[in-house]
Amino acid sequence: MLRTVVALGAVASAAAFAPMGARPMGLARSAPRAVTTRSIKMQAGPSSIEKDVKLTADVFKQLDVDGGGSISVAELKAIFGNNAAADISTLMKRADLDGNGELDYAEYERLMSMQKFGDAQGGNLYVRNAINFGLLRSESILADGEASILVGNKGFDPFNCATNLATLKNYREAELKHGRLAMLAAAGWPVSELAQPYLSKLLGAPDLLVNGDQAPSILNGGLDRINPLFFMAVIVFSATVEATALKMDKTGDYTPGDLGFDPLSLYTGKPEAVKRDLEGKELNNGRLAMLAITYY
Repeated sequence: MLRTVVALGAVASAAAFAPMGARPMGLARSAPRAVTTRSIKMQAGPSSIEKDVKLTADVFKQLDVDGGGSISVAELKAIFGNNAAADISTLMKRADLDGNGELDYAEYERLMSMQKFGDAQGGNLYVRNAINFGLLRSESILADGEASILVGNKGFDPFNCATNLATLKNYREAELKHGRLAMLAAAGWPVSELAQPYLSKLLGAPDLLVNGDQAPSILNGGLDRINPLFFMAVIVFSATVEATALKMDKTGDYTPGDLGFDPLSLYTGKPEAVKRDLEGKELNNGRLAMLAITYY
């Protein structure tokens, strides 16, 4: 902690006494980047800060002086000095998509992508390619803007289902629910087929596998042999979880799918970059599991 405070103090001091155009030590210069004509038409060109500083997750931690998970104008001025007010204003106009005067990590990540891949579609290469292949309309809210920085945006929306941000978040909530169920099922289905014979012998219970090696299902049959109490327990549990989700306040900065369930603290209290990475991994694994369970 002391080391961080000292480092930030040094950065701020260097900024205060640096000549115009100079940048604090520790914030590396990025290579010059060409800006396409299309990008310039869409929004203002890169600020001097973006041109001189290579934006990374570690730099976000340095800029987020108070550790609140977002970067404010005051924090930027504390590091780059009041003389950089014009550059900071340009930066905020380009990056602050929700207009709240602060940059959260999602907005900052978009800025990093723009620095690496150009301004078009917020630097999202998946979206750019999806538009080129006709999988996404160029005017879609997923193409760029506040909705485009939602975790897992690969630009796949050929039927233009994402008509507005609220609708998109509802779809994302449903996608996460199905993905979580699919991950449980994708693991539980083969495990049940492998473990059931041994467990039935150990407990002296009947073997419920169909044809000796298939889990009961609509296609395989055998559901009539399952105790009805099991299905009732599943329904009650599912209804309880869903009721909890429906009671939650989903306005403001609500993250779709966040039910506050984190007994091992794998997510809570982690840096914003780590949180976003975990959200992306859950979504990607859920999508893969949905394909896997369909194949089963």
